[in-house]
This record gives sequence, C-alpha cells and structure tokens, in this order.
Amino acid sequence: MAHSNEKVRKSIPNDLMFSIMSKLPPKSLNRFKCVRKSWALFFENSFFMNMYRKSFISNHSYYDDTCLLLKQTPLGFDQHSLLYLFSGEGFTNKVKLNWPLPFQEDGRDIKIMGSEINGNLCLYVKNDNSKVVVWNPSIKEFKVIPPSIHVSVPPHVRVESQLHAFGYDYNGDDYKLIRYVQFYPNLNLLDAQLNVSLSMALIKMLCSYPFWEIYSLKSSSWKKLNLDMPTYNRSRGGVLEQVYTKGMCHWLCKRENIDNSYLVSFDLDNEGFSLTSVPSLMESLENIHLMLLNEFIALMYIDAQRTSFHISILGEIGVKESWMILFIVESLPCFGHPIGVGKNNNIFFATEDEELAMCDLSTQTVQELGIEGSSFTCQIVTYKKSLLSIAEQIID
Repeated sequence: MAHSNEKVRKSIPNDLMFSIMSKLPPKSLNRFKCVRKSWALFFENSFFMNMYRKSFISNHSYYDDTCLLLKQTPLGFDQHSLLYLFSGEGFTNKVKLNWPLPFQEDGRDIKIMGSEINGNLCLYVKNDNSKVVVWNPSIKEFKVIPPSIHVSVPPHVRVESQLHAFGYDYNGDDYKLIRYVQFYPNLNLLDAQLNVSLSMALIKMLCSYPFWEIYSLKSSSWKKLNLDMPTYNRSRGGVLEQVYTKGMCHWLCKRENIDNSYLVSFDLDNEGFSLTSVPSLMESLENIHLMLLNEFIALMYIDAQRTSFHISILGEIGVKESWMILFIVESLPCFGHPIGVGKNNNIFFATEDEELAMCDLSTQTVQELGIEGSSFTCQIVTYKKSLLSIAEQIID
C-alpha cells in the first residue's frame, strides 16, 4: 500500500501541471524545462502555451494606476514637439502638458529616453546631447544634467556623445545616465597656418580614445567607466531603443567582426555589463524592436511585408536558450514601427499612412485610434504619477 501511495505522489496530472506552470515567470519556467523531458515538451503544446499567454497578459499589476503619455512632433523642421497625457479607458481623457522650461522654446524633436521611472522622465533632443533633463511632470520639477568635465578638446576636434541609458540604482538610491563619447576631426576648423601633419597626428590620437562615462544625480557629477562595452544599434530612423527594469538598463548591439547580435545589460549598482545573444532568427537586427512586457525584456520581430510579427520574452539574462516565443500575430493590416507598449500589454504602432493604431495581444486585433503620427516622431510610454521631488528620492 505504501508503494502505491508513493506512485500517486510522484504522478501529477497534466491539467494540474499546466495550471501550476502557466503561472510561473519566464525564468522559472525555463529552468523547469531542464528538470524533465516531458516538461520541456509543454512548450510545444498549444493548449499549455495558450494558458501561459492568457496568464501573462492578465498579470499586469505593474500598470495599475498608470496613464499613457503620447509625444508627437508634427512633420516639418520648425515644429515643436507636443506632449499629451491620456487617462481612463480609451483615449477620451486627454490633457496637453507643457514641457519643462529648458525645452519650451526648443523647436526640435524632443525625445523621452526609455520609460518613466518613479514618476520621472529623462528628456533630450535628438542628435544633441548638450541638453538633457530629468523631469517630474506631476509636480513640474526638473533638473538639468550638467556637461562633463572630462571632455575638453581643441577646436579642430569634434566631440560626439551618444546617450545610451537612464535608470535608477536601487542599492545606491540614485538616478544614473550613461553615455559613450567619441572624437572626430573637424576639418573645417583646421588652421591653415598650423602644421597639418602635426595637427592630424594629434587628431588621430584623440580620436582613438573613445570612452564611457556615467552621471550620478545624487552627486551631480560625471565619472569615466573603464569598460569595453558595445554601443547600441540605431533603429527607427536613428532613435535609441533602450529599456530599464529592476536596476538594469538594456539595449541591442552588434559587435564588430562578430556575426551574432546581443542584448547589452548594464547593472547600475556594480556598473558592469553582461551580454545575451539574441534568438537566431533575429541576429541581423533588421526589423527587430526592443520593449518591455510586464517588466520582462521582449524582442519583437516584424516580417519583411510588415503583416505579421512575433514576440520573444527573455527568461534569464546571459542565457540565449531562455528566449521564448510567446506571441505570434499574423494577418495584420500593413503597419510601420512600434512606438510603445500600453497598460494592458497592447502594442502601439504607426501605420504606413501615418496614423496611430493599437494591437491587442489577447485578441490579436488592431484598432485605429484616429490620431495622426509618424513612427519616427511619436512615442508612447506608460506613466505613474509621483508627488515626491527628485531630491526627496535620492536623500543621502
């Protein structure tokens, strides 16, 4: 009798196992694949995968009490970017927000880096890293990021800095900004009276030493990072796709002389990084977009005809095998680039007719929003209000 009971205890019905495993986070689910061969086959079971998708979509507590921010820049070089806040269901409750003072007279395309963090946004101007601001729109407070003291070069050398990430270091209780600095010869400013060969030698020496640096909001200072870290790949017309979650910033890269593409994950606490190979299907980084779904890193791959896409979720940083294809959406009307993720894991994108639309992952249907917008000038981010000042959030 005891032997019979032991057999019963070791045997778990599939429906119960499906119910348990469908509620696991991707990292735990990926590790369960290694326990038993039969459990690994669950990923090939359409019934189980449907259960898992429904559980994943319904678990969006992170988005409770959040609104949507829509950034639009009308077409034309002299048009000012506009910012709207949408609340409630649908897009009926719409409020226009004023940019912080440093950007109110700026006629260029203002960008939001990544997403909202503790009620704060990081704003910058495309192709101009000299003006970067951390802003809390709920209380209209902002802080201008000062220039770096590490960048001082002759006039015939041009400096180009590339913003890469903005995030919050939980252990250090600090907001941090990461950028990559490079030098190029500014041949138009070379003095004809100078020894050209000597000048070019100096320029070549300067241009061979790019570096990373990081800004601490708490100490209000920049410092160099001794890292050989890959820079991001530009996409969507040169716009940086960076995501932040749980104390880490992430972007996509392709290393020189290496075929594989990677996800770069920068830890804001220890200020180190790790690489995760992207799924084999996505190694070219063409038509690939980085996003967050329920605070999990996700990659969207769009087919060449732009009528279908699939989304893979990363289970564990550094483990290529932990990527899991979670959604496959087909037979869509032709669409352009994704511009953001909504509160219910809906994907917003701009159509080729420069209209905004929303794809509901649970029903795999598309709804046109009746809002004009180009994929290269629009962003949608979720926003959770905070009445705490920036200074109160980083008290020593």
